[in-house]
Formats: sequence, C-alpha cells, structure tokens
Amino acid sequence: MADAFPPPEERDAAAANCGPAADRFRDECFKPGLRRIFRSVVTDRIPTDERPPHSALLFGPEFGPFASDREFASDFYNEIHHQGISNAYTAQAVPMVAALASDERVPADERASLTTLLFHIAAETDRLTADCWPRQHPQNDPAAAARARAAVRRTLPGLAARWDTASLGVRLALAALCASFPEEPMSLSLLERTGALAEDLHDSRPLSGFLRFARLTGTASEEAVHARVDELTASYWRTTPCELPARQRAVHLLDQMLAWLRWKVLPNLAE
Repeated sequence: MADAFPPPEERDAAAANCGPAADRFRDECFKPGLRRIFRSVVTDRIPTDERPPHSALLFGPEFGPFASDREFASDFYNEIHHQGISNAYTAQAVPMVAALASDERVPADERASLTTLLFHIAAETDRLTADCWPRQHPQNDPAAAARARAAVRRTLPGLAARWDTASLGVRLALAALCASFPEEPMSLSLLERTGALAEDLHDSRPLSGFLRFARLTGTASEEAVHARVDELTASYWRTTPCELPARQRAVHLLDQMLAWLRWKVLPNLAE
C-alpha cells in the first residue's frame, strides 16, 4: 500500500511546477507542524517500500488539513491502534512509531506519547484480559496483538539505549514498556536503573512510587506482585480479579498510573 504514495520529494517537485498550487500543498494540506515533523522523520528513516499503510496520513494530501497538532496526533495514533486494539497492520507500523519516538526532531512530549503507544501495543493482551475477565474483548484479534507485541519487542534495545538522555515523560513510559517484557535482559537492566531515578524523584511520591512499582512488576515474585497490586487497588486504583496472573494485573495497573501521571502530575512539573 505504501507504493501508492510517491516519495515526498517527488510530490514537492511536482508541486513546484504548479505555481500557487505548491503553496496550497505545503501550507494547507500538511498543517499542522507536527505532521510535517513526522513526515520529515519518516522520510529520512523509513524506506518507501517499508512504510506501513498508516503513513498515508503523512504523505497523502487527501488527508487533512488538521485543525491542530492534537487532532492530527489523535487520528495518527487511532489509525495504528484504534481504541487500544491492534489490527492486521499494527505490527507494520511499530518500526515507524519507534523511529518517531527516538528522533530528537519530535517534541519531547510527543516522544513520550509515542513511547506510551508502544507500551499500549505491547501490553494489549494483558490489559484487555484484565479489563474483560472472564470474557474476551469482542474486538480483540489475538494473532494481530501477538504480532504487534513481537514487533515492539524488537524495538526495545534502541529505545532503552536512550534512557540517559530521555525526558522524564519518556522514561516513565519506557519503565512501563520494559515491565511488560520481564523476560528480556534489556528490560531487566533498565528496570534496575529506575531505582536511581526513583531516588532522585523522592520528593514526588507518585513518580517515585510508579517507578518502584514498574521495577517490582518486572523483577519480583508472583506473590510479591499480587500483594502489591492488592495493596494499591484496595486504596485507590481500579481493581482486577485476583485469579488473574500477577503480571496482567500489574500491567493493567501500570496503565492507569501512567495515564494519571502524564495528565495530572507531569504538566504541573513543567509550570
């Protein structure tokens, strides 16, 4: 499907020969600024024949213009992981999302959102199982979710390598992401390093508590994880059935905590 969209340099060359139409193409079709940034990153980092169908939102002038960066991002993320559900093409989109999440041209807040999207993709089965137990989510496609999770797993080394230079928002999402892959040596190595960041953030109990819980999710015994989940959900967070595996309950809780931190705590730190 990516072949249906010529490289941006070909589109720009064609537009340059059309006088006023070139300005309409540049200034209207590809607003807002975030869409242009995404388009530049994907152009530089993802070969044309490897771009997923979702990249049409970046290169097809029939999409947009969008009223704001947030409207564009909402559509872009929804195309990849609609309402938290993987589709047949989500796995193909993961390398593109990882490239955007690790490129300094993308604003730090958006890199945190992209890393959170990768966490949601990786944790989909655990989250949906905890949400719907003992039934299955009616739209869940287990095969698509498994392919997408495997694709995220392959991006872990590159993403985790950026821990030292990443923003706080990205680090929080990375901690949740690695807690979703406790079997990966790279995940365990990064989760061990969250302890130092938790100490640095000891003045903010929500932030340090989240990091400690992410570490516990990936490194502690099943009994210890169950006990901590029960303790936390009894006092504040939405609970999950105790008969579920500990990791599924913990990942479901990490998702709640991360969403709250990103929208209620991190914005106040920036003020």
